Amino acid sequence: MARPAGSCPNCSAPIEFRWSSAVQTTCPHCRSVVVRRDVDLEAVGQVADLPLTPSPIQIGTRGRFEGRAFTVTGRIVYEYEHGTWNEWHLWFMDGSSGWLSDAQAEYAVSRQVQPASPLPAPESLEPGRRLRWKNVDFTVTTLTRARYRGVEGELPFEYWDKSEVLFADLRTADGQFATIDYSQSPPLLFLGVFVAFDDLELTELRPEGTGPTVDATGFNCRNCGAAIELKAIGTATVACTSCGAIQDPADPAVLILQAAAERQRHTPKIPLGTIGTLHGDRYEVIGFQHRTIVVEDEKYGWDEYLLYNREQGFRYLSEYAGHWNDIRPVHGLPTETRVRGHFAARYLGTTFKLFQTANATTEYVIGQFPWRVRVGDTATVSDFVAPPLMLSAERTPEETTWSLGEYTPGSTIWKAFDLEGRPPRPSGIFANQPSPYAGRVGSYWGLFVLLLLAVGLAGMWRLLSADREPLYSARYSFIPGAAESSYVTPEFELREPSNLEIEFATNLSNNWTYFNLALIETESGRALDLGREVSYYFGVDSDGRWTEGSPRGAVMLPTQPAGRYYLRVEPEGSPGTPAVTYTLTVRRDVPLPLYYAIAIVLLAIPPVLVSLRAAAFEGRRWQESDYGD
Repeated sequence: MARPAGSCPNCSAPIEFRWSSAVQTTCPHCRSVVVRRDVDLEAVGQVADLPLTPSPIQIGTRGRFEGRAFTVTGRIVYEYEHGTWNEWHLWFMDGSSGWLSDAQAEYAVSRQVQPASPLPAPESLEPGRRLRWKNVDFTVTTLTRARYRGVEGELPFEYWDKSEVLFADLRTADGQFATIDYSQSPPLLFLGVFVAFDDLELTELRPEGTGPTVDATGFNCRNCGAAIELKAIGTATVACTSCGAIQDPADPAVLILQAAAERQRHTPKIPLGTIGTLHGDRYEVIGFQHRTIVVEDEKYGWDEYLLYNREQGFRYLSEYAGHWNDIRPVHGLPTETRVRGHFAARYLGTTFKLFQTANATTEYVIGQFPWRVRVGDTATVSDFVAPPLMLSAERTPEETTWSLGEYTPGSTIWKAFDLEGRPPRPSGIFANQPSPYAGRVGSYWGLFVLLLLAVGLAGMWRLLSADREPLYSARYSFIPGAAESSYVTPEFELREPSNLEIEFATNLSNNWTYFNLALIETESGRALDLGREVSYYFGVDSDGRWTEGSPRGAVMLPTQPAGRYYLRVEPEGSPGTPAVTYTLTVRRDVPLPLYYAIAIVLLAIPPVLVSLRAAAFEGRRWQESDYGD
């Protein structure tokens, strides 16, 4: 609840404080900065009009953070080389104080803490340095020099007439952040976490399209005179869609940062101003740039689209050769590492393999951007992939920014933005394009294992349950080269349909015998001709003892009808060799493991083929990488 505090020392208008511990406020009537000193109010200066802001947050906005209600009581606007950002002061209902950072519609809540040891000197900081507070490791990501652009509302300390300030921003892998504020000595430390806009449960927001912060929504291009409508107020760069001149809308004279150059124009596939729905939120395409890299003296180019939503902020679409990615900034700091000798990055439990590192150059730009952008801007871009995701680090001398992209079919983009025609057909395989075999390899092999178990169990049951019933067995001998060696066996009965095994157990020693056979059904005379060679050799040579073949052999016959049968047998051998003695045995219902082995081989064909195709797909993907396997 607002509390009367007195009259403005400058204009006598009533001054009220929403927060009892507020030290400074801004008179809403004359813009004087009023400081409370004990029981007196003192006007210490006057602030200029605040810059335009796209933020839906305003003084009086209410919300919740970690289950505790708060009210927005004040704001500081900082300005730096690439634009501006807001720091909203929060008064929690328990009387404590906090800050809601609002930078390019990315939100973070923090509180001031007292460090256990002195904070490092600013000259000792550089991106990548690690610091530890409250048992949490933070990494320096950005060093920003900013100045106070304006203040409004109630603040917990004096923020008036201060010069340029250095801020050191640090992050962790899980979305925590820290800021060291060097505006005073000793410096201040703030610890917090990034939050989603919807999670803050904000109410009493500024209505869209209303209020003094959105009165000026356009200007005329200083180069060609074309009308330019600002889509996201607070824009740091506008590239005229008519002539391409790049200018700063925040400058009173709308400074031309870069004149239109004579260069090839690139026509966006999604026209600027197109509105679509992604992830349930309404986005407008407000910026477009074409960027290139050079790899082995060959130039490759892709398009990037900047999308804007008043509450959800900015996200991006990129397109290369018909391949699209839906991209958003990430709050956590990925950890770069090595996995099996390969450069990688870990983020939120996922490992991304380094695919490519190159210097990206902006060659064409139109539309509006929340940062300063010019033709010729360069950055070192490293892409790490875990299809369908791509984690990208974009490095400049000042900072490193990370983003997370997800491969998105062109048809999805066309539907989201209600575009005419069809999207361009993808060419080749993109870095994070999902494999059409993703998930199939595992499922195929999983099914194979199940079927293998089934075949194995069936085979074991067959081996254990088979009758192996002998139908006939007798011992014979013959002399190789004898004039008449053929004979017929007595009849034997097959009482039910079954397979048959005809086995020969011989006394062969460095010799061979071929058995010509005919299985004859007694009643019909139907004959099944077959044969089997049995050979067995052994000896000793320079490599030691060796053997070849076996003195035993068998013939398996498929299922035969029930009935009475006999065998006609005619053995053959090498004339002059010793007599051969052998036992002939006929059995029914004999298991044949070969059939199960063939079944296993046939079942393995689908998973093997899918695995080979998946490997070929990945091979083609990594052929385009700087770090191909």
